Amino acid sequence: MQSELEYRVITDAVQMEEVEMLQLAVWGEKNITPVPQLMAAIHNGGVVIAAYHEGKPVGFCYGFAGFKAGKSHLCSHMLGILPAYRDWGIGKQLKLRQREWAIAYGYEKMTWTYDPLEARNAYLNLCKLGGIVRTYMESYYGEMKDGINKGLPTDRFLLEWHLLGERATRGVEGVPLVESKWKDNPWVLDWQEANGYPHPLARGRVGEHDGMLLAVPAAIHSLKKEQLEIAAEWRMALRRMCQDAFAQGYIAVGLLKTEGPVHAYVLERIQEEGDV
Repeated sequence: MQSELEYRVITDAVQMEEVEMLQLAVWGEKNITPVPQLMAAIHNGGVVIAAYHEGKPVGFCYGFAGFKAGKSHLCSHMLGILPAYRDWGIGKQLKLRQREWAIAYGYEKMTWTYDPLEARNAYLNLCKLGGIVRTYMESYYGEMKDGINKGLPTDRFLLEWHLLGERATRGVEGVPLVESKWKDNPWVLDWQEANGYPHPLARGRVGEHDGMLLAVPAAIHSLKKEQLEIAAEWRMALRRMCQDAFAQGYIAVGLLKTEGPVHAYVLERIQEEGDV
């Protein structure tokens, strides 16, 4: 079925209206970017790409032009996929096509945000695409009351994707990003089980090792639904550890998957900018 998917760069208002309706189906009316804004963006350094199945849009990504420290970049603001299509690999394919477009347009870097507790997104962003994280933003969107964000501060990682860098090139080509060596890194943020649920457990101090592992729940959506207070524990524990680590020069470079109820972020000290 995946071979039947078609990807299109959206350039006209009629198709853009379909993208607006797709946003409504994915998130509801409070979180959409309307057609006039999308049309203005694509004429000023932005892009909208949609995935189609049997003639209807089932996923999309949207990015607009960004500018920081004297350099331009593409800010990939939204990526949404209908629930029935979320195991089709569409998210990665949209990002790859967005990367191709961005490089052709002249961008060398792309950024986007994601929830640090979303281990599935972390694996895609860090391990499959070769992005990095070195910025943690508290309550980035303020209080949100939708089903995904309700009840927790909207903390976000800022993902940096250096489009022509070694990590991005290897990730896009499917070359493993040295996951095997990460297994020996110490768990500075570990976990313990209590009443059938994983709770965060600090085991050391940030700064004692050049590489370290920070635990993150493997299934945060189930945890939020069943035990929101435990999800909040994870939010605060990961926030403290990451803010401390980034301030000391660490960068999140991967996600180590385990067989247990938690996975682990891999943080390492990167000495040279070219290493990312």
